[in-house]
Amino acid sequence: MASVNVKNLQQLENLSSFSLSQLEKFADNLSVKNYRKNEIVFDQDQEAKLVYLVISGVARVSYLNTHENQTIVSLLPAGEFFGLDSLVPKTHHPFRCDAFENSVVGSIRPQTFIEILLGTTYESFLRWYTATLHSNRKSYVHCVRGIGLDLRGRIALELLNLADLFGISDARGMIIDLNISHEDLAGIIGASRQQVTQHLNEFDRKQIIAREGRRIIVDAQKLRKTIELES
Repeated sequence: MASVNVKNLQQLENLSSFSLSQLEKFADNLSVKNYRKNEIVFDQDQEAKLVYLVISGVARVSYLNTHENQTIVSLLPAGEFFGLDSLVPKTHHPFRCDAFENSVVGSIRPQTFIEILLGTTYESFLRWYTATLHSNRKSYVHCVRGIGLDLRGRIALELLNLADLFGISDARGMIIDLNISHEDLAGIIGASRQQVTQHLNEFDRKQIIAREGRRIIVDAQKLRKTIELES
């Protein structure tokens, strides 16, 4: 197991503004490991338990679809934190992270990370984070997951997202409690209204969705299967 000192941390741009006492505590609680090129730091869908810091080298964050095709989400230089999904308990990493080149990576418990660098209790931070930024993080992940899907798959993915945000449970499925037109849905997905209408009609025929005026009732399980077939 490698180690890191305060001087190393002070040289990282994202940590340079923190006090010496904060960095000393941070270094004392940081577990440091050397990763070889392509070695996995954490896998997609693995339970998120730690916050990570690139100390040297480059980390690669990727999304893998159901066929294991890889989309690189970002390349992280020294000084970048990642694995921030762990800030919310009982969550899972939506992406895989591995070493893009030989790298040194530190890891720390999220509670300790918050208390040392933000100077507040983890409980106070969590209330603020879930009320303000967590939904933005979920939107970002949702957008990335649409990469590589064809239009049919993107429509299915967006219907699932709308059901998650505006859904009301019903014996027939989830009612999207939102007065949304085909034109609105086309604008969200980035397609023409005619294309969206064509696919919605197909979903209706196959009983993947049902419609009441502009409200859509979705079968979430069938939509997920549609996405798996398209990805």
